[in-house]
Amino acid sequence: MKVRTARMNQRRNEEPVKAELEHRPPREELERFIGSIPGATFFHTPAWLDSLEKAFGDFRSLWITAREAGVLAGVMPAVRIARGPFSYLWSLPFGTYGEPLARDGRVREALLAEFFRLARAPGCLEAGAVLFRGEPPERSPRGFDVRMEECRLVSLEKGFDEIWNTQWSGKRRQLARRGLDAGVVVRSLETEDEVKRFHAIYADESRVWGGVHPYPERLFLELFRRRSGAVIFWGAFLHDGLLGGHIDFYHGEMAQAWQGGMTERAREFETGAILIKSAMEEACRRGCLVFNLGSSGGNRGILFFKESLGGRERRYPVITTRKRWWAFARGRSVA
Repeated sequence: MKVRTARMNQRRNEEPVKAELEHRPPREELERFIGSIPGATFFHTPAWLDSLEKAFGDFRSLWITAREAGVLAGVMPAVRIARGPFSYLWSLPFGTYGEPLARDGRVREALLAEFFRLARAPGCLEAGAVLFRGEPPERSPRGFDVRMEECRLVSLEKGFDEIWNTQWSGKRRQLARRGLDAGVVVRSLETEDEVKRFHAIYADESRVWGGVHPYPERLFLELFRRRSGAVIFWGAFLHDGLLGGHIDFYHGEMAQAWQGGMTERAREFETGAILIKSAMEEACRRGCLVFNLGSSGGNRGILFFKESLGGRERRYPVITTRKRWWAFARGRSVA
C-alpha cells in the first residue's frame, strides 16, 4: 500500500525523485536491495523491524522508498509508535540506525525529505532520524534540531590477532586469559530456555541503567526466533552455569554489539571481555570490516572498557523534532 508522495526540488535537467511511504513492500525485494548497499546495518533489515513490531504492540514498521522505472533505488526504515490518537515517528527507535540507503545522493535527500514531511504531520508528537553514516546538515530543517551522538568502533581490517595484540590493552588481555584458563567457555545459546535465563540476568543488572532498560523478554525471544545467522546470542559458562551473555548482530561490513548482561560472579572472570572476544573473532571470520561497540551514554567506566578493547570514537547526527505544545505539556523546552 502506498500513500502520499513527496517531491524534491531538482536541479535543471534532472528527473524529480519520488519518495513514498510503503507499509509492506515485497520482503525479498527489500532484503535484496538492503544487502546490496555497503552502509546497511542489521537495524535496516525486516528481521529487526518485524521483531520490534511483534514485541511491542503499539509499534508499526514503515518503509520510505524511492523507485526508478519501478525498481527500488532507495529505502529508509521507520517505526510509528501509537500514543492514543497521536504518534511518534522514529528512524529508528532506541537510538538504532535508520540511515537512508541509496547509491544516489538525490535519492537519499528525497527519502529524508519525505521523512521530515511525515514528522511535521499534526498528529506526530515527536520524531527523529539517527543518521549513522551521514554528516550533520549545514542547516537543520525548519523545526528540527541536530545533536551529535557517539559510539566506539574497532577496525577489523587486519584480523583478530592484530586487534588482540595491538589494540586490546595488556591488562584486558591478561584478565581475559585468566578467565579462560579458569574454565570459562563461550558458545551460542541454543534454546529459548537458555535465552530466558540470559534475559533474567540482563534484566536484573540493567534495571539500574535507566532509559529503555530492561528490554522485555519477548523482544529477546523474537530476535532469537529470527536470528538466521545474523543474530548470535552468546553465553559464557563455567561448569555449566551461565555467567552472562551478549547479543551481537552481523550484517554486511559491520558487526554490532547490542545487549549484554552479567552475574556478580562473572566479574571475577572478565566475562564481558571474553564474550566480546568471541564476537569479534566471529566478525572477522565473516569478513566484517568494523565492530561497533555501541554508545556509552557518557558513562566513563563503559568508555574506558570499550577503549581498552580498541574502540575509537565515531560521532554521528541525530535529527529530532517535537511539537511545542507537547514539549510544554511534558515540561521540556524546545529550541
